[in-house]
Amino acid sequence: MFQLKIKQMGEKVLGIRLEGNPKNPEPEHFRVVLPFGNVDITRCTDNTYWVHIKNNRPDDGGLSDRIMGKFIDGRIDLSTKHTSDCNAGDFGHPDMYHMAVKIGESTVSASRKGD
Repeated sequence: MFQLKIKQMGEKVLGIRLEGNPKNPEPEHFRVVLPFGNVDITRCTDNTYWVHIKNNRPDDGGLSDRIMGKFIDGRIDLSTKHTSDCNAGDFGHPDMYHMAVKIGESTVSASRKGD
């Protein structure tokens, strides 16, 4: 079993460091569970990473006791543009250095499956 050390990374920040070192491999999949979804980090065989952000949805199955989620906002930051001038077409631009996605509780309940 892998043991990841949680470290202080700022005044109000706790975190872990995924090293990507094949000689000292971390788990292939790391998950942070939120009340209405989760964030997954998956290491690929070429030592790149996928970062997944998922909301709980009514059709997920077996989640009747979970809070449903929704995407609220998002942004992409490029070093060559103001944030307000960026859009989804800039995703993957060589000057892109940051992206953020805001998720929260949805008004859709798990009991409304199929609506």
